[in-house]
Amino acid sequence: MISLDFKTKRNGVPVLSRKEIESMAEAVMYSYKPSLVTDPGVLDVELFVENYAELEMDYKDLTHDGSILGMIVFNDCHIPVYDSERNKAKRIPVNEKTIIVDNMLLEDDQRRRGRFTLAHEAAHWILHRHLYLKDKSQISLFDVMDVAQQNLPLIKCRTVDIESHRNKDFKTDEEWMEWQADYLASTMLMPKKAFCKVASGKFQAAKIQIGYCKLGTDFETDIKAELIACEIADIFDVSLTAAKIRLKGLGFIKDQKDHQQSLF
Repeated sequence: MISLDFKTKRNGVPVLSRKEIESMAEAVMYSYKPSLVTDPGVLDVELFVENYAELEMDYKDLTHDGSILGMIVFNDCHIPVYDSERNKAKRIPVNEKTIIVDNMLLEDDQRRRGRFTLAHEAAHWILHRHLYLKDKSQISLFDVMDVAQQNLPLIKCRTVDIESHRNKDFKTDEEWMEWQADYLASTMLMPKKAFCKVASGKFQAAKIQIGYCKLGTDFETDIKAELIACEIADIFDVSLTAAKIRLKGLGFIKDQKDHQQSLF
C-alpha cells in the first residue's frame, strides 16, 4: 500500500483539506488500479480492502439498534458486540487489522451502503492507523488485563458518520477524523476525474448547458437532477445519497435556499 505524507496536529490527528484528500485518493487509486482514476467504474471494495489495504473483514451484529455501522480494529483485542439470542452485549476476540461491518448491511437494499462503510473503515486505516498501532514487543501484561478499563484500539462509526451530509463545523478530533474518513471513502469510490467526466456528459445529454443544476428553479430541473444522480449511483455502484453528496460537493448540484419542494 502506498505511503502518504500529511500534516498532523501535535497529538497525531491529521490536518487535511478537501483538496488534499482528493489528491490522496487519486494517489491511492492510481497505485491500486490506475484506470479507476479517469475511467468511470466500480471499485471492488472488498478486493481493495483485502488485497491492497491487507485488512481482514467480518460481519457481526454490532448493536441492538443498528446505531453502529462499522468499526476498524487496529490491534488484537476483545470487542463488544450484540448477542441477539440472549439480547445482551458480549465480548469477542478480534485480530488486528480487521474491519467489522454490521450484519444489516448484508441485506440487498443496504448493499451499497455496506460498500461505502467498507471504504470508510479502510479510509480510517489509511489516515489514522498511526494513532492506534502498538509494537507487540512493547505490550505489557497491564495492556491485556482489565480491558474494560482501557480505551480499545478501534474506531466505531455510527450511522450519522457514514455518507454524512455534515459540513466542517466540527469541534472534536473524533468528528474531524470521521469527516476525513467519510470524504476519503467518497473520493475513492467516486474519483474526481472519473466522476466529473461522467457527470459532465450526463448534464450535456440532459441539455443543461451551464454545467450544473440549481435546485428549486423549476420542477423539470429537479427531476433531471434526480435522474442524473440515480444514473451516476449505478455507474459507481454507490447509494443515491452518496452520489448526491458528491454532485453537490463538486458543484454540479446547487441548492436554492428555503425551497421546500426540492427532491434533493
